[in-house]
Amino acid sequence: MEIRGLAFLPFLWVIWTLSGLCALIALTVIPGHVKYPYISDTGRIFPESVVFTVVFIISVILGAGTASIQYRFMIIRSEQSERRHIICQRILYAFAWIGCIGTIGTAIFSIRTHPTVHRIGAIPAFLFSAVYNLGQAVCLYKKSFSSRRLCHIRLASTLVPIVALLTFSVCMTIGFFQLCTGRCEEIYTRTGMAAEWTGFLGLIIYQLMNYTDFQRLSLTLSREGVSIGLREKTQDPENPQ
Repeated sequence: MEIRGLAFLPFLWVIWTLSGLCALIALTVIPGHVKYPYISDTGRIFPESVVFTVVFIISVILGAGTASIQYRFMIIRSEQSERRHIICQRILYAFAWIGCIGTIGTAIFSIRTHPTVHRIGAIPAFLFSAVYNLGQAVCLYKKSFSSRRLCHIRLASTLVPIVALLTFSVCMTIGFFQLCTGRCEEIYTRTGMAAEWTGFLGLIIYQLMNYTDFQRLSLTLSREGVSIGLREKTQDPENPQ
């Protein structure tokens, strides 16, 4: 059996994650648990803690699948002589998995019961995912089937999570060292919250711009296993024919 066009996977990932976040916000804000929640606050107490875990675990599975297909696409589009590019892709693929593992830790360990473990998972999840998107956006200039204009937009969009991460880090530093109080504290708290949500949404929505490339892929299920290839004859430097 052959599935022609895999663009549904990043779309499914984005739709699932955004729908889950909307549900978490509703469960947190409407009952009045937290008025201005950070992402972690949406899974602080029951029942939203259960929803938080389920949403992010499934999101990790979809994200890992998307990263694996992206890696396969980049390898197929590479020549045998492009060893540096292939090594770069392997490093970026490892970054993607580190981000997924960090997200799993964030999902399983609540900020309320295991704050240290939760933060240890959240930091690499955010950081490595942002670096992964940036690296792929640069590499896709030569490998993508998308237009040059979309490549520009894709690269520019990767700066959103990075700027948001830097802003969030500054706000957290101010809070940790208690550098200001009163009205100032409220400002940096809300700024940090806005930066965290903006950066996370930027990481997720970025995947929609891979539509053109994923649509050119096909997935074949056979007795030999599962294989992914372009919907045209190409050469795979890892599996030369």
